[in-house]
Amino acid sequence: MKLSAIILMLLLCVTALASSEENAVEATTALTLPVDSVTIYPDGLMAVKCVGSLDVTEGPHKFVINLPDQASAGSVLLKVSNSSQERVVYEANPIYTLNISSSGPQSFALSYLMYNAASWKPRYDLHLKNDSVLVSANAVVSNFGGEDLNDVRLMLVAGLPVSEPYPVAKAAPMANLRSVWASNATEAEYMDYAAEPSTSSELETMYIFELDGRKDLVKDKEIGFPLFEDEAPLVRVYTWDAYGDAEGPVREVMRANNTLFSPWPSGDAMIYRDDDYVSTITVPYTPSGTNATLDVGPSADLNVKSNLADYNITEKIRVVGSEQGNHTVKETIESWSYNLAIKNNLFRAANLEVMDSIPREAVITSISPKPSESTATSLKWKLSLAARQKTAINYTYEVTTTESLDSSYYSY
Repeated sequence: MKLSAIILMLLLCVTALASSEENAVEATTALTLPVDSVTIYPDGLMAVKCVGSLDVTEGPHKFVINLPDQASAGSVLLKVSNSSQERVVYEANPIYTLNISSSGPQSFALSYLMYNAASWKPRYDLHLKNDSVLVSANAVVSNFGGEDLNDVRLMLVAGLPVSEPYPVAKAAPMANLRSVWASNATEAEYMDYAAEPSTSSELETMYIFELDGRKDLVKDKEIGFPLFEDEAPLVRVYTWDAYGDAEGPVREVMRANNTLFSPWPSGDAMIYRDDDYVSTITVPYTPSGTNATLDVGPSADLNVKSNLADYNITEKIRVVGSEQGNHTVKETIESWSYNLAIKNNLFRAANLEVMDSIPREAVITSISPKPSESTATSLKWKLSLAARQKTAINYTYEVTTTESLDSSYYSY
């Protein structure tokens, strides 16, 4: 970058006096370097990198670095080619004393952090097709740094939700973005590192989207930029929680597979079918190669109802022997039978997932069809329904409880 790209102001406009000390500092030069790139984090942090060049004579020089008011002085890192750093005075604007080893054009690289200076969020449009969904994502960026940022490289960090484990995904160049990983480097080291994309196959705690081209960020304005587009394979299913919603309705759920090499960050999405608006949902954080479960909402495509078909209770008095002697107990056996009635109202096939809950102490005595998954407290069926099909799930379980009785009560 030429000298004209750097705003120079001489704080001491005094001609240097002749000196027998060749290495004496002659003047303090104030530098305002143009912003080259910014990296915006989900928590509002903005990492800024500035670059430029300047003809400098050999020997010691003082430079005062002009920073925005919101810049963290403690995070400032200045690198100058062909120089060694002798001291830094941390005032409102840091003053660097550098020893230049050879005269000529020197490269200046400045980086610093600005807290609560920006924000970004993804915003999705989801266009439904038969077996796929077109996922169009925009990045909505806000600049609160106090000044316009023009012609900058823009990088956006997507962090994993705290409650989710860190997945392993792959990074590769794409048509309109690049995904790179960020290590646990120090703040200054990371800012210097983040400007260069990585080809590492493992992504750690953060993902960085670098947008193509250079962008203008007007202060205190929301601006949207294309982030990515993906034709994602789609599986449509209906779900029913028979325990929580005994009479339905079922919910329509889409499972879209992220085929990109980068994640889908969590964000609001508007769903369209045949270009008609359907609903607004939230896209969950979805790593590369995994499915996003998108809950479209209640549906009348299927009718469902959970019925208590039968209930029986029997009691028995038993004598139980032990080392302490015989004990009389009352054994109570309760039996519940349920019928889960299902009807497909569609003129096409449909997939339904049914979930139901049972007591932890329950013992299944009969069940049809067999569940695809079961735990101590839950049952789950995955059903493929033909057009207009009626079907049912039937099962029975027993719960046995015992109560200790005073044996003298039954003596004659």
